[in-house]
Amino acid sequence: MTQQATPFVLHVDDVPDDLRAWEEFVNGKGEVNIRVCHPEAVSESDLRRACVVLVDFKIEHWPARNELDQVGLKPSNGLALLPVLQEAAHALDPQTPRAFALYTAETVSIARGLSQQPHIVARAHNLEWVFYKRATTDQRYAAVVDLAKSVADLPKPWPEKSPEAGSSLRNWLGLNPDWPWCDFAWEAIQRCHPPIHEFAKHTNGVGVIRWLLHRILPYPTFLVDDSHLAARLRVEVQSLKASLIKVDSPFSETLSTARYQGHLFNVVGRRWWRAAVDEMVFSLVPEDPTNLTKLHEAIRKLDPDLKTLEAARLFPVIDHNFSASEVLATNEEVVQVAPDDWPPFAEPAWARKSDVNNDEVLRAIVVNPQTLQSH
Repeated sequence: MTQQATPFVLHVDDVPDDLRAWEEFVNGKGEVNIRVCHPEAVSESDLRRACVVLVDFKIEHWPARNELDQVGLKPSNGLALLPVLQEAAHALDPQTPRAFALYTAETVSIARGLSQQPHIVARAHNLEWVFYKRATTDQRYAAVVDLAKSVADLPKPWPEKSPEAGSSLRNWLGLNPDWPWCDFAWEAIQRCHPPIHEFAKHTNGVGVIRWLLHRILPYPTFLVDDSHLAARLRVEVQSLKASLIKVDSPFSETLSTARYQGHLFNVVGRRWWRAAVDEMVFSLVPEDPTNLTKLHEAIRKLDPDLKTLEAARLFPVIDHNFSASEVLATNEEVVQVAPDDWPPFAEPAWARKSDVNNDEVLRAIVVNPQTLQSH
């Protein structure tokens, strides 16, 4: 990755003094520099050097704005102010990549009828991300720092042509060419249509960040979450999570290479390289990878406390908020659904039939209603 100066985060809030503790906390860590300021105090210098511009949604304490009569000069909230700052930053320096994000506790207000999942809300509002205030300080810090570093580490300029564009993406994702499953992972990445040519060039690479945040990390693609890992191994999700936090766990060590450690892994939670998980299964039971009994025997040798499940196939399911459930489902319990924003290259989405029968949102997106009616 390209060596960069310490990334700079500009945090705009109408009561900046309320965030001095946050500002001191972030600056004290030394990984990024942050400045918290009122909208009136944003300078051209701030915008020029910012990797991330983070704006609070509720902007009420702004007397100079409130006294104006011209509607076009009165951004009513952070969603209105962010495009102004986006265009101002572009006019100052159109070749520098920047991420723009919202910081809010008003999840319902900004979702405006959509699912409150941050990637869906951000995509709807032309932003890289939405940070919700319900996160802990440590969680928010890790995510903001990760976003800032992901911008700082973009190649400048982004190489539009192949094979340089592909190499840049592999490096940025942290895909090690020495991993035996690297080629399989790269094939899976390409099937997800990464915007690494003209669109990446046009956005100075920020389009790649949006692709990863909006289209990859939230969905089962070449990266998968804990529930999809548990389904692949046929173990309980909670049992899997408990095993992964054990100190010196052989199971966790076996999975260590499979864990995604590239950019933005702190933003949405733990993810796994699908190709690495498949490789691990084959290495555990090389003589018969499809033999569930032998797979579970091998897994229990790594951690006897893992609770295995005997179903031939298990399905991660989503609820009415499109959030992943902690409990896997069997083939008889699920029906395929298709949320509007679900990428066509991702694995299909599934919901419990019992949830679908009780929820209008899920019922409206069932792929084959006749299948549901027949049960």
